[in-house]
Amino acid sequence: MNYQTPKIVIPSRRRTSYQLLALVITLIAFAAGGYLYSWNSVQSAEQELMSVVNAQENRIQELQRKLTDASGQMAVLERAGQIDREAMDNIKQQLATFQEERTRQEEELTFLRSLVASKDDREGIQVRRFALAKGDREGEFNYRFTVSQTVSNGEEASGWIFIGIDGLRKGEPAWLPLREITDEKTERLKMRFKHFQDMQGSIKVPGDFEPLKFIIEIKPNNKKISEVRQRFDWKT
Repeated sequence: MNYQTPKIVIPSRRRTSYQLLALVITLIAFAAGGYLYSWNSVQSAEQELMSVVNAQENRIQELQRKLTDASGQMAVLERAGQIDREAMDNIKQQLATFQEERTRQEEELTFLRSLVASKDDREGIQVRRFALAKGDREGEFNYRFTVSQTVSNGEEASGWIFIGIDGLRKGEPAWLPLREITDEKTERLKMRFKHFQDMQGSIKVPGDFEPLKFIIEIKPNNKKISEVRQRFDWKT
């Protein structure tokens, strides 16, 4: 009986090196692709915000032209000696309206520029520009604030915002949720935005309640985004 000696194949070192090199190149390509996608997403978000900034700047320029025209009309009436009280009052009202809107637009522009220029890499939602003012009715207060996320986050944020008041009732600590301080008995506010969202509304504080803190609690639908709870001093 004839026996054949089995052949032992020893892999070539050169071939093994090529295989390892190919694997490394593939991994680098995947990593680079992911980085490029992320970078493109951020660039797209920045361009989107910049288009809003440009639109805001154009609106401010338009308001400035209207202010200049209204001021010119007033000067013409004064020089001509035309004492038309109604016309003068209308122009003054226009001037006040244009000036108020321009101030508001400039504040918005400053905020938008801060979003574009921000280097904050923190994940999550932030509460900005909180303000509280007395309303027209007894015990009524108007609130406004902005929820935002950094441009690098990229994805749309959605979820719910809960509002409440910490304070004292008959000297004892007490808490009033949103449903107890709104005429509509609202439980929560809906949130959905990519870069930012302005929130505003009115609340009614009972006469026997002393407010101390305004509470904003944010619960995103995306579990990757942390919940937020912020307390603001009650200042009007």
